[in-house]
Amino acid sequence: MAQTTPTPVVVITGASSGIGAETALAFARRGAGVVLAARRADRLAALVRDCQGVGGVAIGVTTDVAEADQVQALVAAAVEQFGRIDVMVNNAGYGQFGRVHELSDEDMRRIFDVNFFGVFYGCKAAAPVMIRQRSGHIFNISSIIGKRGSPFHGAYCATKFAVAGLTDSMRVELAHWGVRVTLVCPALTETQFSANVRDGEPRSESKYLTRAAKMPARKVALKIVEAVGKRRPQIVFTAGGKFLVAVNALWPSAADRIMKYYHDDLLGAIQRTNETS
Repeated sequence: MAQTTPTPVVVITGASSGIGAETALAFARRGAGVVLAARRADRLAALVRDCQGVGGVAIGVTTDVAEADQVQALVAAAVEQFGRIDVMVNNAGYGQFGRVHELSDEDMRRIFDVNFFGVFYGCKAAAPVMIRQRSGHIFNISSIIGKRGSPFHGAYCATKFAVAGLTDSMRVELAHWGVRVTLVCPALTETQFSANVRDGEPRSESKYLTRAAKMPARKVALKIVEAVGKRRPQIVFTAGGKFLVAVNALWPSAADRIMKYYHDDLLGAIQRTNETS
């Protein structure tokens, strides 16, 4: 165990890029101890150096969140190094493009293994540590389309809806021990997410997606840092995101019409992509 423990001690999955990397750097700039998890060891090593360079104490643990034992080992490494965990950010995930009825069983199981079970394993590993401490904060990264389903992203939406339900349940269950749980729902964000969508995504041909303003990943990271220790059931970004959530709750058929526009735009993008391939 280290002689001096930085505060807070933060574990972040999916830390090698995007929201995960920016969250790691945001905490490191505040002198935190950050335990970084991802499958790509080279990027993880580079991020460890970056976090150390801005004043944090950082270690990297190569982790596949779809494997429960690896996530347990990640949390154990954090406790061994720092003696505690103050913040757990379950961020790892990827997208799957395609209509629901055209997806294979394997596609659906694979995305649930990472996007849902990866979060579940992180929560399950971190919760006992935080219960013993009688303090801690878990952030589960969902999406605005984890609050309202989106065409051609049904598998991804399903995992993020599941994460939302898991988070709501845990928030109440863990309150007795002073542990907070927050759902984070970004909208379109400047990350490598689209490049990692399985079966591709016709983003370059989508009129909506090429015009839509994307928020920087650092904005999501700063909101997470600012929310630590506060009673924040969920964080929803952008006026458009909040509007969509509200409309879907109050007037689902109107939300369907909004999503039909997005569906038709993507369908046109698919057709244009096929014509040029």
